Amino acid sequence: MLKTFVNSLPPRSFWIANCLFWLILNSMAATNSYRMNLHFERPANWFALWFEYLPWWGNWIIVAPIVIATTQLLTFDAKKIPSFLLKTVGIMIVVLASYWCLTLVEVALLEHGKVTFDILSSAFARLMLSPLHMDLLVYLAVLFSGYSFTYYQRSRLHAKRNKELSQQLLQVELMSLKSQLNPHFLFNTLNTIASLIRLDNKNTAIKALSELSAMLRTVLENQRSQMISLEQEVRFIQSYLTIQHMRFEHKLTTEIVIDPDCLSIDIPFMLLQPLVENAVQHGAQLASDKNEVKLNIQSDAEYLQVKLVNKIPEKDEHQGFGIGLSNCRKRLEMLYQDQFELTLTPLSNGYFETFLSMPIQETMPIQETMPTQETGRINA
Repeated sequence: MLKTFVNSLPPRSFWIANCLFWLILNSMAATNSYRMNLHFERPANWFALWFEYLPWWGNWIIVAPIVIATTQLLTFDAKKIPSFLLKTVGIMIVVLASYWCLTLVEVALLEHGKVTFDILSSAFARLMLSPLHMDLLVYLAVLFSGYSFTYYQRSRLHAKRNKELSQQLLQVELMSLKSQLNPHFLFNTLNTIASLIRLDNKNTAIKALSELSAMLRTVLENQRSQMISLEQEVRFIQSYLTIQHMRFEHKLTTEIVIDPDCLSIDIPFMLLQPLVENAVQHGAQLASDKNEVKLNIQSDAEYLQVKLVNKIPEKDEHQGFGIGLSNCRKRLEMLYQDQFELTLTPLSNGYFETFLSMPIQETMPIQETMPTQETGRINA
């Protein structure tokens, strides 16, 4: 109990401010008494008056932190109001009684230089004639100040904990969304490799497995992080496109154009890959060859802008985006609230545009550099 009480005492900065506050009040009381004596032409010495008032105001330097510490220990409970009031009144009586006893001893020492029963009795009689209600009002002022400070601290602590819990919940939800993408992409990629094996194209299948290995290594390295550099995300996409070109051969023509200044920008991991995968799946459904998939990425001062254009089948109603697009939108909403834009727009000649704009976060520059990607093309 004693250890808990000591830990509840205000910090050192409070003690300094508390000391200055009560000494200033003591000086104001001495000044007021000094001016009154001068007004009624009575002899007065300001320093003597200052020391005379010191036991009454100065002792609050010790009492005030004790009162505030009690507010840390007594928690208001609406279901236990009588018990709370009884404890509060009991503590008030004990603290004020201790304050008055200490004050009487100090007054006796200052006026007589010693403490005897007669001196204390005389001082006590004077105390009973003094405005004791002032001490009660001062105590209540300190008590309510202490409760205000206590509840302010607790509200800040609760707000901090709620923020931490919200962030933890957000991370869990984001990890859950990202974990949904991994099996989805892996299932589609393994199907691609299985198709190559069925076509007895073993060398191509081995190369595809090598690219898949690089992709899985990236997934494992970033399984605990939400963000990845655009440079790493594009490498991930390139590995995926390499596998798709092996499967669909002449059906696809892909082009990636990236502003080199964007490469060090951090984006959510596996955010763009599902969009590219969706575009590739649309192109693979077409009967024609050389179906274009164009990815263009650039930035301005505040936003990263991604434009993906691909050809779609005539009867496609643009609803087949499935888990990839809905997952991307949910992740963007959690990370950027309403500060992003994700639009899907039909174009002429059977083309379709996916446009994404999201805020740029401050990141450390990436040491490695992308191999000549500013106008890089991947053509089948």
